[in-house]
Amino acid sequence: MKRPFASLLLVAVVLLCSSHFLLANNPGKDFLITLDGAKLTGSIRGIDVSSGHSEISFENDFGDIYTVHPATIFGFVCEAQGETMLYESKCLKVEWLFLRVEKKGEVLSLYTSFERQLQFTQADEPPIVVEEKNPQVWLQFKGEQPFKLHRLTYRRVLRKRMASYPDLANRIGKRGFRYDNIAMITDLYNKFHHTD
Repeated sequence: MKRPFASLLLVAVVLLCSSHFLLANNPGKDFLITLDGAKLTGSIRGIDVSSGHSEISFENDFGDIYTVHPATIFGFVCEAQGETMLYESKCLKVEWLFLRVEKKGEVLSLYTSFERQLQFTQADEPPIVVEEKNPQVWLQFKGEQPFKLHRLTYRRVLRKRMASYPDLANRIGKRGFRYDNIAMITDLYNKFHHTD
């Protein structure tokens, strides 16, 4: 009779201790998505994006901090100011970047990125980190690499790339179909393709 009571008491103590540990070690809301699709929870401590270089600082649930290059993971999810953001790793010719997913479509996806650069004011002063205010816009057609879309050339590029849907291509550059409406244009292109 003493043995079942001792076993029950031991199980209760173990459960009490493990629940305290789990509550004290609050898992992060952010997570990495590995190349095989697994999720590693923790906290994104920093995102460093500059010309030709991209990496994140990630702290796992055990408090270990890692610097992660985009080639080593599929992407990551983080929460900032109440907004959940998904980033994917993309290879652009010879460089890897983390691009923020804005619209994920069946045949056309829209991404954005911000670039941070160091500017030197004088030789004896420390550099200043400057972040672009306007995001860089990237489009990716299914089976192709993403490409940067520039405000000055978007009309010519999109009309050419969307020529298979003349109703949409002819509207590019007109009211409601300008550079600032890229998200809506992406949605329409995916809808046109879906109805074919």
